Amino acid sequence: MHTVTFGAARGDRLVIAVHGRMHPGADDFWDGNWLVSPIEIVSGGFTARLAAGLRANELQEFREQLAACPEAGGSARLMSLEDWLDLTVTVADGRAEAEGVAIADHSSGNRLSFRIEGIEYAQLAEVVAGLTAIEAAFPVLGLP
Repeated sequence: MHTVTFGAARGDRLVIAVHGRMHPGADDFWDGNWLVSPIEIVSGGFTARLAAGLRANELQEFREQLAACPEAGGSARLMSLEDWLDLTVTVADGRAEAEGVAIADHSSGNRLSFRIEGIEYAQLAEVVAGLTAIEAAFPVLGLP
């Protein structure tokens, strides 16, 4: 299992864990890139755990955007195809914050808006490294 954490290990955080491919035998772009990727969010008094499915190409694009964010300012966005997570990380003056919306179940309408502040810019390098490790273990398959 590979994990990426935004925020504090024991405070407000967003954790994306990747356990493997959802369709291990598929090698095409549309089926082969789904990843079993539960998400945990702790923000304020809220805790959410989602049995989400993100795509390898979504995580790759997000990594590329994060890696390109200079310390002075920039942003990166992860939008999942099935709306599990819409996350924007904004960098300004050596600090970062993550803000987003997570949807538990499309049919229920349950959604959590959250914000994680006070992320050190240096932690983004750890996030990029974690996303790089996920990409190495589960590279994007096929072409769209």
